[in-house]
Amino acid sequence: MPELAEDLIVRNLIESLARLHEDLDRMELWAAALGSFQHPIPDYVPVERHLLKPATRRPSRGAGP
Repeated sequence: MPELAEDLIVRNLIESLARLHEDLDRMELWAAALGSFQHPIPDYVPVERHLLKPATRRPSRGAGP
């Protein structure tokens, strides 16, 4: 049975809306990414709790009396 013109139009509209929804999702993702690149990277300031403690000098094992 051939598809009625009304059914064909409704199906095409539904498919078009689905593609539009996917495009809007993609646009939102790229807009967020672009917004992130518009700000400079903040300066890196290490916090002391993340730094290694300086090694204390130990006498070498081979040097002894």
